[in-house]
Amino acid sequence: MIRKLIEIKNLAIFSNYRWDASLPQFERFNLIYGWNGCGKTTLSQMFSELTKETSDEFPNLKYKIETDNGEYTHGASYSKKIRVFNQNYIAQNIDVLSGKASSIYIIGEENKKLADSIREDELILRGNPEIPGNIGKLKELEIKKEELGNKENEKGNLFTTAARNIGTHVLGAQARNYRKNNAESDFRLLDSKQLLPQTEVDQLLATLLQQEMPILNLLSTENIESTSKDIFDEATALLKRTVELTAITRLRENLHISQWVEKGFELHQKENSLKCEFCDQPLPEDRLRALAKHFNLADKELKTDADNLLVKIAELQDTIQSTLPIDKANLYPEFRDEYKINTDQLENAKKDLLENVKAIKTQVENKKLHTTEEINLTERLKVNAIISAANLINAWISKHNEKSTNFSNEKDNARVKLKRHHLSEIFDDVQSLNIAIANLIVEINVLENGNPDYPDNIGIKNLQARIQGNKNKISEAGRACDEINRQLEVFLGRRELVFESTAEGYLLKRNGERAKNLSEGEKTAIAFVYFTIHLKDRDFTVNDGVVVIDDPISSLDSNSLFQAFSFLKNAVRDSYQVFILTHNFDFLQLIINWFKNMPKSQGRKSYYMIKNLRNDEKRIATLAVLDKLLKNYNTEYQYLFKILYRFNPDGTLDSVYHLPNIARKVLENFLMVMYPDNNTPYKKLEQINFDENKKTAIYKFTNDQSHITGKGFNPALVSESQNVIAFLLDMMHTVFPDHYKALEDAVINSDAS
Repeated sequence: MIRKLIEIKNLAIFSNYRWDASLPQFERFNLIYGWNGCGKTTLSQMFSELTKETSDEFPNLKYKIETDNGEYTHGASYSKKIRVFNQNYIAQNIDVLSGKASSIYIIGEENKKLADSIREDELILRGNPEIPGNIGKLKELEIKKEELGNKENEKGNLFTTAARNIGTHVLGAQARNYRKNNAESDFRLLDSKQLLPQTEVDQLLATLLQQEMPILNLLSTENIESTSKDIFDEATALLKRTVELTAITRLRENLHISQWVEKGFELHQKENSLKCEFCDQPLPEDRLRALAKHFNLADKELKTDADNLLVKIAELQDTIQSTLPIDKANLYPEFRDEYKINTDQLENAKKDLLENVKAIKTQVENKKLHTTEEINLTERLKVNAIISAANLINAWISKHNEKSTNFSNEKDNARVKLKRHHLSEIFDDVQSLNIAIANLIVEINVLENGNPDYPDNIGIKNLQARIQGNKNKISEAGRACDEINRQLEVFLGRRELVFESTAEGYLLKRNGERAKNLSEGEKTAIAFVYFTIHLKDRDFTVNDGVVVIDDPISSLDSNSLFQAFSFLKNAVRDSYQVFILTHNFDFLQLIINWFKNMPKSQGRKSYYMIKNLRNDEKRIATLAVLDKLLKNYNTEYQYLFKILYRFNPDGTLDSVYHLPNIARKVLENFLMVMYPDNNTPYKKLEQINFDENKKTAIYKFTNDQSHITGKGFNPALVSESQNVIAFLLDMMHTVFPDHYKALEDAVINSDAS
């Protein structure tokens, strides 16, 4: 058993406590009395710390205790298990989950931890309205999904618009089958932007609108090229040829006469005529011989060759003139402009070549009049320009023919290019949206499933599963509902409060209706009932464990006091060691009577009280033997009278902070003795025949100061307390001296015994 609390340091009001050598040791059953605020709960908490190696709540706590098994100090847990019931236990074991329909009560420390975990997880899920901007994961997920939907709609609208443009401008009759999903599929094949210049777009659109055109013949310039070369060579050779003549001076000097005579000479020879056809006179033989020498065979051949060459030149001129390109209207529109430029070049080249040919023709004609002279050809035929222009023209005709040959493929290629162009118009926007959508998907996935790189970042699914799992655990624990109801009825002495097990905890009903609020006394009763049930679990053996109970009847009404006492007695009587702490005098007397009437075979008993002292301007608590007046008399009135009777102020506020409340209780008890009726203390005090000024001081002191803590006292209260207590004792002695004498004798006898 625990026998002594040898020393306690750094534990609130027990900041530097040492066990008084004259104090009897703890026994199996121990009763500790003390007013509210004197340190009872702190002392009960001390017992909780004995089973811990370290203390989170009191990290600087140091202690030493004496037990039957030797001494224990902080850092070494006591060998026996200890269960403590106090306000901390109530706070740790009773929780309320408030909902819209009703409140669910959570009973038990483990269940409360589960409920706290549920509450924390719910805050993570649903947000904390008390923290600006804390909207919770569910709302954040809703926002992210809405944002994702907006981004996907925005992206979808881009593809819908692109599909409409492609359908309208590119596909024509096929447009009805081209939809958003087709545009999305085509976009996925687009590695990069393929925007086209507007001119090319217009050209491709024109291709789609065109009808197929026939194959065209190429423009031929082979005859011009070969003939020109031949004529140039012949003319060069012809102009260099000469003949030997016996020239007639007049004919040589007069070319036109020479030509006329030569024609006439050839005519007369052909007709074999010896008479002049012009003058009808005979032609002299010597004149005919002279003309024959002037117009000889070589000269004739040269002129014949010249005439033949002139025929070729004329034919070449006709060929050049007849070399006409196909009208541009016969070509596809996209070729026509460049084609027209080249046809104009051809016309200019033709003009230049015809000028060249004409100049050569003039030189050949002149040669006929100067057969005896060697002439150099001064002109060159500019054939290359016409050939070049013709080649350019043929290149466009070839493109035209190629397009006609592959007309369906050309249209298909145009459609593909235009599709890619229109899809490229939305390329940057789609890529930007894809990045935003991908990021949102990642964020949504993290919200739903958590972040594997950050284990503390739990996803919604795991949070919901954890919440449900914890609710299931609480629900499993709720199977003790019937036992709680039975024990609560015994404790309160009535079946007014009833718990019903739910999936989340307990639903509390009062007289069949949902109980909306619990009083502090009811909450204490529920917690204590659970505590006693908890004493029977597998982790604690009552007859080998220490039970510490601090004020189990706190805030209970007097009607429930006896049931609560009976309940407590039955719950702890088999314990290895018991400590009961209380501030309630009636409950104190019940415990004392129980202890006194308990057979010695059940164990020894010890009685203590907690006193507060002043040490270096600091209030401290200490254990003392229970005052004999409290132990031996059945009313608190006698003990309180003793406190006032033995009052000896030391001039400090701390020595008088409790006196107004004690004086009030003594006054009320005395007035009840004098006037046992239902009037208020004030009315009763008015009936007392005593100094009115002193009565006023007594009433003011007991009424105004009795519920104020030392923190709120005026320093003048020290002297006021001394005066008023003297007034009160004087009034009691004056009004009812026999009664006063009986109280006084009881004090003197208790001190003497």
